[in-house]
Amino acid sequence: MAIFKIGTKVTTSESSVTVDVSPSAPLAPGVHHFQLIVVDDSGNESEPSTAQIVIKDSTRPTAVLAIAPTQVDPGTSFTLDGRRSSDVAPGKLVQFIWTMID
Repeated sequence: MAIFKIGTKVTTSESSVTVDVSPSAPLAPGVHHFQLIVVDDSGNESEPSTAQIVIKDSTRPTAVLAIAPTQVDPGTSFTLDGRRSSDVAPGKLVQFIWTMID
């Protein structure tokens, strides 16, 4: 396992490496590029080979409609409250879509 930092080389004698990512310091969602150069026993370096890795947040957020009155007088406004809704860190909620379904 190795902790990767942008621009810092990680050298191994093995043909594979595990990118060590902790929950407290995750790679940000988006596109990340990794590069490999191999060296032979004569010290000759290969041309770089690159791979594109997409970090995708695929965990669905949780909607919680916490406050909703059960009964309202005709002509009276009321409030719906979704503030207890959440997403897994480091994600954040950016939109609330409200629909009256019947």
